Amino acid sequence: MLTSTWRRRINTTGSRLRTAGLTIALASCTVVAISTIWGWIFNHPIDVAGPARTAVNRTDLVGSYAQDCVTRWLTATSSDQQSLQSCFSVRDPMRLPTNPPVVIADPAVSAVTLVSDTATVQQWSVVISVAERPYSSAAPHTAFYRLPVVYTRYGVRASALPARINGPGAGADAPLAYPAALADTAPVFATVSGFLTSYLTGAGGLERYVTATSGLVPTADYRSVTLTRLQANHNVADQTSPAEGTTVHVLATVSAVTTQYTPLTLNYPLSLVVASSRWSIAGIDYAPLLATPAEPTPVVPTPDGQR
Repeated sequence: MLTSTWRRRINTTGSRLRTAGLTIALASCTVVAISTIWGWIFNHPIDVAGPARTAVNRTDLVGSYAQDCVTRWLTATSSDQQSLQSCFSVRDPMRLPTNPPVVIADPAVSAVTLVSDTATVQQWSVVISVAERPYSSAAPHTAFYRLPVVYTRYGVRASALPARINGPGAGADAPLAYPAALADTAPVFATVSGFLTSYLTGAGGLERYVTATSGLVPTADYRSVTLTRLQANHNVADQTSPAEGTTVHVLATVSAVTTQYTPLTLNYPLSLVVASSRWSIAGIDYAPLLATPAEPTPVVPTPDGQR
């Protein structure tokens, strides 16, 4: 049991410790405050705008600039010489026509590539695609132009005039992984057909064809839809009660009629699962299944060589 003397000693020591702690805290705050005020008065201000500028998506900035410059260059006439100055520093005299040389539409950024990057200068290569025609009533074709763009702290500027280049090619057809054709009498066919009708039209009843976790809601954008072909990634037995949890991926070909009575053909890659002893749509796949391994078949370019 503590005596009165020891109680006084403990209380005195605690009081002194609290006083010392408070003094140290006040001193620390004072030093920080003085340092901050000194920095405000005598040092350079904190650079907030600099980091913000470097965080800007330069790809979008450079791409939109190149799209505008290529559009101006393609449609420039002798009276538009001045408008090109915001894009190009023309070193040699340019001969411009009195009328726009081409009619263009739908300019778009196809590719943006960083070519070089130093401490002060970035050079970008931008490919712009346009639907181009010699006159208004002519059939359009897709043309591609590459524009080099320099990015510095002063802004963006084209380092040369555009150059006409080849397109990305006609591409290749990759074989799909749906070897089994399902008959219109198969239970999977009936499920997919009912799903597409309830999903794409105002027929209702979508909940009868989808799982509770599918996340699908009706779009009701079409007057009518007809399932014309259904292919699966494997054969499915024609039975009304398949094993619970059985899955299959299908590719549905749909003949639809829009609200404006326009016919349209659609493809839907779908995932199905057996839940509660019946087939249900689990979701719409992001893309069809590709056969692996398989060699793509190059597409023969069209006569104009642009697509």
